[in-house]
Amino acid sequence: MSPRVWGYSDYSQEIKNKVAPQTKKEKRQAMLVALPWIIFVFGFPIYSTIALKSKLSNEIPIITAFLNLFVMYLLVTLGDLVILDWLIISKITPQFVIIPGTEKEDYKDFSHHYKGHVKATVVIIPIFILIAAIISYL
Repeated sequence: MSPRVWGYSDYSQEIKNKVAPQTKKEKRQAMLVALPWIIFVFGFPIYSTIALKSKLSNEIPIITAFLNLFVMYLLVTLGDLVILDWLIISKITPQFVIIPGTEKEDYKDFSHHYKGHVKATVVIIPIFILIAAIISYL
């Protein structure tokens, strides 16, 4: 599968400026590829928190639920950031991650990856507070 499908949205603007925008077909395919990842990023922490609540006699304080959700999310996102974004894409840069029309050196700037993860984490916090409250009160 082309990196234009699974990697385009994660790549820097400098890379995107060197290639044509994603086609409608590529955008649809990218959404299908991203769906399992999104389910995992949210599903794993939610499942873990529900399992923790079960172990705690079905009572869990909101702060405990939130911290469990957030720590599980951080483990997943740090794995993505360190293994995929930094090691594979920015350091090793195998041919399969390179979009035709760009060069290996274009992928060495790691800054947009961690900035994207920080922005996503800021958005995730209120969502996890809401989910923690729901899990805590149900």
